[in-house]
Amino acid sequence: MDINRRDLLISSAGVAAALATTTPLSAQNNPQPASLGLEAAPQPGAGSSDISAYEALKNERKIAVINLSSLEPEAQKILPPYSYAYISGGSGDEWTMRQNETAFNRWVIDPHYLAGVKTPDTATRILGSKLSLPVITAPMGGQGIAHALKELPDVQGTNAAGTLYVNSSVSHMSMEEIAAASRGPKWFQIYFPSNRDYARELLQRAKASGFTAIIVTVDSTTFGNRERTIRLGMPSPNLGRGNGVKTPGINANSIGELKVDLNWEDVAFCQKESGLPVIVKGVLTPGLAAEAVKRGCAGVWVSNHGGRAIDHTAPGISALPEIVQVLGGKALVIMDGGIRRGQDVFLALALGAQAVALGRPVLYGMALGGAQGVESVYARLKTELQMVMQLAGTAAIKDINRNYVRKLEG
Repeated sequence: MDINRRDLLISSAGVAAALATTTPLSAQNNPQPASLGLEAAPQPGAGSSDISAYEALKNERKIAVINLSSLEPEAQKILPPYSYAYISGGSGDEWTMRQNETAFNRWVIDPHYLAGVKTPDTATRILGSKLSLPVITAPMGGQGIAHALKELPDVQGTNAAGTLYVNSSVSHMSMEEIAAASRGPKWFQIYFPSNRDYARELLQRAKASGFTAIIVTVDSTTFGNRERTIRLGMPSPNLGRGNGVKTPGINANSIGELKVDLNWEDVAFCQKESGLPVIVKGVLTPGLAAEAVKRGCAGVWVSNHGGRAIDHTAPGISALPEIVQVLGGKALVIMDGGIRRGQDVFLALALGAQAVALGRPVLYGMALGGAQGVESVYARLKTELQMVMQLAGTAAIKDINRNYVRKLEG
């Protein structure tokens, strides 16, 4: 199955493949119901050559962000129908996607008043990179459906906000173009190909381009049922593939085929071929987290892929405490899923994450305001985090710990 027929995941990031529809071009103007099934999902990189609606997404301006949840309905007004359905949707009944946000309501903050905190410092350091706040941009593929400049506004806006950008291996721009667009810290996320020569190329190119860590996504080796796009019954735009093969002798027709039977040998391959710290993304159980650290991984990324992989898996904030407990501070822990408020960031840090990752709100901000829109999203979240830290009595990120949160009873 090639990448042109796979669902390039726009969530926290990544790819979960599904077969493309053969809906004709006329269906874009007069959509007809598609047969409901996994085989019918239209995919980025396949189908329509009519890309005018995506080329028109050229906003570049600061945006007023009241809160991150308010971005979605505003972005819906300007995004093409396919873009909005694809970005906003999850898999199956979308239970996991909804729970990613609502699960934060099961925790409460215990503020320590009279702590004498004046101006909290949100800065932190992750694997040697200094960040303005402990929030990073999750890997999200195929960003051309959110902005005409594809990944460019995202990486530049993230850099302007002073934090870290994670590049998806299924980006519309090449990793080299993305790396050259920003001097800020960057990691590279890989969906492991079945062709090991191509995997080696991607890893070595990432290191040569200045990416300082490798994120191996393990929860998207087969497709999810993304029913929002299926119901639209329209093909996605062909906006190109950024990371095509460069090494002579590698069959370019096979590079999109992902390795379905992913295993620990593939993680070790990433460690050896890149020579960079490797983080396993898609961890939801203490056992997997412990095994990753045992095998020399620099950290784990607690994630259910924004509710876009297996439905009815645990929300990230619910899986986090047990994973943190079993690791005992031996490795980096990142979490994504449902981060919409400074309170959410505070809760995740108090429960043991060193950083959280942001997905959909970044894309909505980019659609509404380009690089400045992304920067505006981060500015709002930083303001909220500072407010929570000041009121809770924590002067620095390192001060946030389990003493500041507890499970809501009843």
